[in-house]
Amino acid sequence: MKVAFPAGSFHGWGIAGTYLNHEISRLAPVDGVTLHCISGHDFKPFEEAAWNRINIGYCFFEYAHLAYPYIAEAAGRWDHIVAGSSWCEGHLRQGGMGRTSTILQGIDPIYFSCQVPRHDDGRFIVFSGGKFEFRKGHDIVIAAMSVFMQRHADVWLSCSWHNAWPASLKTMEQTHLIDYVWQDTPCRELLYDTVARNGLDPNRVLLHPPLHNSRMPLVYGESDIGVFPNRCEGGNNMVMCEYMACGRPVIASDRTGHADVITPDNAFCMTSYMPITATLGGHDAGVWPEPSAEELLELLERAYRDRYIARTKGVMAAGDMTNLTWGGAARQFHGLAEQLAKR
Repeated sequence: MKVAFPAGSFHGWGIAGTYLNHEISRLAPVDGVTLHCISGHDFKPFEEAAWNRINIGYCFFEYAHLAYPYIAEAAGRWDHIVAGSSWCEGHLRQGGMGRTSTILQGIDPIYFSCQVPRHDDGRFIVFSGGKFEFRKGHDIVIAAMSVFMQRHADVWLSCSWHNAWPASLKTMEQTHLIDYVWQDTPCRELLYDTVARNGLDPNRVLLHPPLHNSRMPLVYGESDIGVFPNRCEGGNNMVMCEYMACGRPVIASDRTGHADVITPDNAFCMTSYMPITATLGGHDAGVWPEPSAEELLELLERAYRDRYIARTKGVMAAGDMTNLTWGGAARQFHGLAEQLAKR
């Protein structure tokens, strides 16, 4: 079984490709089958030259309205399309692709496993991750944190928001919650300008540069809670799951891809939503459930007041994430390849 994915340690597709290639190479060969990365709404393979006798695609999408026009064609081309979430799988089925299933992304337990509570240095540090864009709800984080940090002088914000794609950064122009001015400047400058423009004390904001994936546990461990009010996720959110695997509690939306991993036991679940129309390039691209900044603030206050409940949820999260490994994902892909090869 061949794997046609990008490789790398600084972005999601590269991390997935590196791990899946390694784990699948350890399993018995399945001739004539290629597992492809599908990185666009047109469902084309990442590496056309790797097309094989049997072809399995792995896809994540959030802009469902952009994907729908291509699903019927994809159904006629691909032997099977694996979705990164049950939410994505549902859209594939609605669009006419019946040969589909869901396999969640994994985490590496060597790096991401339950850590001891952070040393009490008098600060309450809130972590927010994922590339800075409208879809991931960082404007919701800023809106809630601007109030939360004013109320509590010991609260800090730790951000891993680096985004190398200007078009993705520009999507934040859709926000109605914060003052955001797009500038063609280095990402770090844009982010510092945005947090300062919206009333966050820059001296209490830790803005991390892009880091190798293996170093992220150091960042996660130096925080008390993670916030993930994402409007839409096509997968189970690798950053959030890695964070949870480190034994840290999260406040998270429980819709779209998050619904496959978030429960009231392992997280502070956001449950208040308003439907919004997402746009991309000026076009209607989908309808997303928008979490409430007011609810995020309420849950932050709850976690701040009751550290025991927060720690309990963090330990439960770490236990749940042990079920998500790249080895387990590889075995699911391998089993699917064997079934298709027998047919």
